[in-house]
Amino acid sequence: MDADQAGTRTLVVGGSLLFLMGVGWFALSHVIMGTATGDAVGESLGVILGLLILVSVIGAVRANRRDQP
Repeated sequence: MDADQAGTRTLVVGGSLLFLMGVGWFALSHVIMGTATGDAVGESLGVILGLLILVSVIGAVRANRRDQP
């Protein structure tokens, strides 16, 4: 497997995990806690955004460490 295929697979798996976490948060908020649909959607989008920011920071730190001599 070359680098392009590995990178594509990483993006697909990561995106799928983010989507599933967002859906899970929606289900937890709306179905279990009884939050209104609009609020539950907003919460799940906030969770996805927060996870994307976390992944971005981790990626930046790892890239910075790799570039150090």
